[in-house]
Amino acid sequence: MFWLALKTLIHEKGRLMITLFGITFATILVLAQVGMYLGMMGNATSIISHIDADIWITSRNIQNVDFANPFPENRINRVNAIPDVLWTEKLLLTYGFLKLSNGGREQIQIVGFNPDTGVGAPWSMLTGTPYDVKGGRYMIMDKTSEQRLGNLTIGTTWELTLANPHSFKLVGISNGIKSFTTMPIIFISYNQAMDIISGFTEEKDTQFIVAKLNNKDRLNDVVTTLRSSMKDNDVFTKDEFIRKTIMYWTIQTGMGMSFFLTAILGLAVGGAIVGQTIYANTMEHIREFGTLKAIGARNMDIYKVIFSQAGLSAVIGYIIGTVFILSVKNGLEKGGVTLYLSFQLIALLFVIVFLTCILSAWFSVRKVKKLDPVMVFRA
Repeated sequence: MFWLALKTLIHEKGRLMITLFGITFATILVLAQVGMYLGMMGNATSIISHIDADIWITSRNIQNVDFANPFPENRINRVNAIPDVLWTEKLLLTYGFLKLSNGGREQIQIVGFNPDTGVGAPWSMLTGTPYDVKGGRYMIMDKTSEQRLGNLTIGTTWELTLANPHSFKLVGISNGIKSFTTMPIIFISYNQAMDIISGFTEEKDTQFIVAKLNNKDRLNDVVTTLRSSMKDNDVFTKDEFIRKTIMYWTIQTGMGMSFFLTAILGLAVGGAIVGQTIYANTMEHIREFGTLKAIGARNMDIYKVIFSQAGLSAVIGYIIGTVFILSVKNGLEKGGVTLYLSFQLIALLFVIVFLTCILSAWFSVRKVKKLDPVMVFRA
């Protein structure tokens, strides 16, 4: 039955091409939309996920990691007072402007971290080390920022402006660290970040306190204790903060819904093309199927032919679409589009596309089920 399905499918080359086009289109659309969504969520939570901390303490009612508000940094003492806490660190995440060589300005995201411990430091370096920002106005910029900032050369000086302009020397280049907002990210020492922020505030405020525990089994107890003693702050586990950030961008902004609606539309288009093509192919060979039933073929045998056609089309079209999207992935990422395409994701989406094609063939199966083999002998 498999070979009969294959021969019938290849015999109608025009319909086969239309079917493969539909499935390939659906595959590219689904992989691109889901891959972009996961890539953007990865960028949105990259700072949280790459910091080896169990607990994040933020300002009250924070929406996500990008929109932090300040709170007194001395609250870190309350965290350190808990015996289960191994270490704590303060982080700053704010925004400023860099002056470009052409005289223009580009908005940037600034991460202030402690270079002695490396907590909050860039996790992928091309040149230099995170420790190099210690002791002065030094910064690390990411290679992906060159599209917006121009050529990055170690040793060059850049003008960074928050309230007032400050000169920072480029001492390191990180690789592949992007923000969800697409703003270039720069890393400077926490002390220097505090120094330039103090230009417009006299209070010593931080934006995040992160903590690592001696025993992760005590995580829920420590979080409960901190929430009762720090009612003016939000206290999250690492996983809770990642989920909150993802849910904000996915649900509250409506962005996630738009990605998934487009992916579902791609599946619907591909499924409709497969269903229509196989149905037309079934109707054209309805007498042949009737002949098979007349000589003793069971409905299940004919079902195997129809479902094999749908399955073969799904496999071939998905392979073509996957090869295409993987071949352009690097080009898209150089253009600033992050695509997350793991083997597990590709396998999962294949199952979804395959089942969609099988389901779309059900209309042909229903037609064959009602087929009366006596029709073969009628004039």
